[in-house]
Formats: sequence, C-alpha cells, structure tokens
Amino acid sequence: MSTSTYNALTMTLEIGVLLALAVAILSFVAMIIRWKGPKRRGHVIRLLLSSAAIPCLIGIQQAILWLVFLPALGREQLAQIDAERAVRLADSSFVDVGDPAPGFALADADGSTFSMVDAKGKVVLINFFATWCGPCLMELPHIEKIWHDYGNFDTFHLLVIGREESMDSVRDFRTKNGFSFPIAPDPDRDVYSLFARELIPRTIVVSPDGIIVYSKAGFYEHDLDELRSILTQQIASLE
Repeated sequence: MSTSTYNALTMTLEIGVLLALAVAILSFVAMIIRWKGPKRRGHVIRLLLSSAAIPCLIGIQQAILWLVFLPALGREQLAQIDAERAVRLADSSFVDVGDPAPGFALADADGSTFSMVDAKGKVVLINFFATWCGPCLMELPHIEKIWHDYGNFDTFHLLVIGREESMDSVRDFRTKNGFSFPIAPDPDRDVYSLFARELIPRTIVVSPDGIIVYSKAGFYEHDLDELRSILTQQIASLE
C-alpha cells in the first residue's frame, strides 16, 4: 500500500468518524428534547448506531495502519536498503557471485592451515571481521551458531578471518567471547584484498566447485535465512 493510498483511506475514515460523532450528538440532543415524542425511538436507534460506528471506524483505521500500511512500508524500506547495499557491495568488491573464489592459504589460531585448494569439493563459509567492528560483533554470535549447526558435516568448512588483526588478537578475541569457530589473522589484508577493497563484516560462501554463491557486506539479520538456505542446499548437493 502506497503512502498516498493510506492517507486517502485515513482521511475518509476520519471524515466518517466525524460524521458519526455529529450524528451521535444530534441524535442525543433530539432524543432528550423529544423524549416523550413518537420519534424518540428513531433518535435512540441513530444514537446507538452512530456510537457503535465510531470505534468501528477507528478500529478499521488502526487495522489498516498496523496490518497493511506499516508492513508494506517496512518491505519498501527494506528493499531500498538492500538495493543500496548491493551498490556498495558491487563498488567495494573484486569478486562477486558467480566468480571463482580467489585461492589463498592461511594459518589459523589452532595451528592448522586452511587452503582453498585443499577445500575443493567442500562448502566453504568465509567471514571477514575486525575486533573493533560493531556490526561484526553483532554478527559473529550467529556465525558461531552456524558453526554449531553445520560444523559436524565433513563437507563444510568455516573460517573467520580478522582483517588487520594479529594471531594474538584473534585468539584473545575468540577466548574472550566464548567462540569456538576456526579463526585466523590477516594482518596485512593479503587475503581480504583478494576479495574486496573495503567494508566489513563480509560473508562469502564458496561452492564445492570453487564458485562464489553468496556474498554480503554488513550485518542485517534478514540475511541469515538466505545464508542458511544456501549452506543447506550446497551441503545437500554433496550427499
């Protein structure tokens, strides 16, 4: 529902409320004046009907506001935000959905080495973050939940990468926050610069054949359903 349509409906309903109120007042006055007259019954009926119409019209107005207009406005604003995000993502990225994922190898905080070459044939989720990044701190508990839900699959690998972070800083950060996902530092942005020039958090899913199938920058909770759906589909394709 557009704003102009909502405003027109609201104005119509408000006029209806005012008319019902006027009828109620006139009917009440007429009922008092002609209490003993033969038309008293008609005034009483009009008073009752107009009095009932007022809350009904107000209720309809509120229902349109909360059940129709505000949800439509929210969807419109969300679509606008997503469109703006898509532009920023495209402007800041070196690779996009449909492109081959850049190859890299990186030592993680557990003493293992992650390699895109070795990960061939698996579904890979990569998340770039920084310890000072507010949206990253909001997103990472959800990444931890994904790790708990998908980490037992042999066909799935997750790596959280600290952009411009040291090995000590990512280890301390993981311990402090109680996270268990694999984490690695990228102190000189060597790996990050293969994917983008700016914007974190940044989340990427790479298919078993090495193609990027999901890429988002920033944290918005409504992205999580799409992310989980893609991970589920990609993992299921290997079964």
